[in-house]
Amino acid sequence: MSSETLPKEWQERVAPYCMGAHDPMRLYRRTTRVSDLLGRERCEAYLDWLGDYIGSPSRRVTASTLAKRYAFLVAAPVLAAMTTENQVLEFTPDQCILETTEQQAQQPNGTRLPSLGLTGWRIAEASADQRSRWRERVMRSLFAGHVTPLFHALSATAKVPLVLLWENAMVRIVPLFEDLLEQAGDGPDACRIREDFDTVVRTSPGDWFGEARNPLAALSSRYGEASAGQAPRRRRTCCLYVEISGEYCRACPIEPG
Repeated sequence: MSSETLPKEWQERVAPYCMGAHDPMRLYRRTTRVSDLLGRERCEAYLDWLGDYIGSPSRRVTASTLAKRYAFLVAAPVLAAMTTENQVLEFTPDQCILETTEQQAQQPNGTRLPSLGLTGWRIAEASADQRSRWRERVMRSLFAGHVTPLFHALSATAKVPLVLLWENAMVRIVPLFEDLLEQAGDGPDACRIREDFDTVVRTSPGDWFGEARNPLAALSSRYGEASAGQAPRRRRTCCLYVEISGEYCRACPIEPG
């Protein structure tokens, strides 16, 4: 499907996650196709550029920051739509462009981190009698076919542990489901939301992620069941953002000196 015809309802669904159709006519500071980052040389070049742009002291910190941002840009909107709409946008790394504009940083609460532009996609919808199989396909496409290859490339290029990158994804996924549960209350959707959350972070097998084991399951004991109003947890790993901001986040496992 052409990126020029992203349906209005999908524009509204993905806009809060800084995702939209890529506009080749817009003025960008830099654009990078995500599939290009799967190669070491281009990954190094992009991490070095992004690190300089956001004030990161090392590739390791930049890679961690990018992984957390990417989980917000891609994993969060796909899982939210899967759970609430029984529809998702499916796309490949070759259809995703990291976009950086001067305007992003100048807006209220703006950021120098990239947004995501899509050059193509397909809409995948669940059938009522085969939702479990459809959910498996969605997760395989999202993780094994997309997020995992990027995380492996970032880990190898920047020499940052994979578990750190996966926890960066976890801290995007858990609040998402907590928010959905809070909105659902005691309504009929709550059971489906809890089941989807448990499938994503605990019971799905490793091959859905392109890994030997589910990389989120080892972290799930720190996050408990998805429920609204939980106090901030301590992470297992430090996301390294303190090396950019100079401030520890509330979940940092490193006690300030």
